[in-house]
Amino acid sequence: MFLGTGAVSAALLGRGLRSVVACDNLRSNTAVFEGAFALSQSDEDAFYFSLGELNRLPGVPGYITECFAGTYFTRDNCLRMDAVREEIARKKESGAVSNAAATSLLAAFLLAADRAANTLGQYDAYLKHLGRAGYENGRHVVDVRVYEEFTLRPLEFLPAVERRIFTGDVFDAVSAAGADTAYVDPPYNGRQYCDNYHVLENLARWEKPAVAGKTLKFDRSGLKSPFSQKRKAGPALADLIARLEADHVYVSYNSEGILTREEIESILSPYGHHVVWELPYPVFGKGAGVSRKRTVIEYLFYFRKK
Repeated sequence: MFLGTGAVSAALLGRGLRSVVACDNLRSNTAVFEGAFALSQSDEDAFYFSLGELNRLPGVPGYITECFAGTYFTRDNCLRMDAVREEIARKKESGAVSNAAATSLLAAFLLAADRAANTLGQYDAYLKHLGRAGYENGRHVVDVRVYEEFTLRPLEFLPAVERRIFTGDVFDAVSAAGADTAYVDPPYNGRQYCDNYHVLENLARWEKPAVAGKTLKFDRSGLKSPFSQKRKAGPALADLIARLEADHVYVSYNSEGILTREEIESILSPYGHHVVWELPYPVFGKGAGVSRKRTVIEYLFYFRKK
């Protein structure tokens, strides 16, 4: 649950996991994860052939250029992205490639967009100094990768295991996802993930909505998570765990989160004995180029539900 980048699932797949059920309400996350699974030989051939075609397309003005040129991306890269994203949609709709190959192409597109983005990793803001050098007086003002030509790269494919991947609300997916082990990694602070990654989500959905404000966000009202709201986070976690049908349950959280360790332990207490691991983790604080390192505690809770 709360798939995110899929790092935990990928690590477990590398250790022999035979099946996975994954859920996230952001299409940009599920598309990258689903697109990374190994394809049939014919779909893989189509993927690599299309990758070459897409990288040779001339740029054309379109939705991405209109919305994001000179902000999250350079104008030249926006033109390239418009041409590539439209062609991926056309290939899928026309049946020129299979749904699986189209999803892998979309995954490659989203990863390429993220590499070319004029941000510090999240999209709640963009760096304001396109056209200037990367650093000025020791301050990071532009990621110089934004000046590189937008290019799709081959994917590192995951093993083709049994899988079910849901895009949508975790409460809708959990009842259909009986499993031996559940890994629960909810948002832990007030920053909504749909705000942090709204550009990638917009490009993944490709519905071309109007964008507004300085940060050029689309309407994300249907993507807001109760886990990022102080009054709702506790009841939401309790409800989710109550609905879980799994033997082993792991919950990941953070010492700077909305819920305290004690509040989470209180939610887990009806299920009997549980174990908590504490892992100190160095992170960077806020501020482009002037961040300070600090240490937070990552909590990993474990209990047996059945």
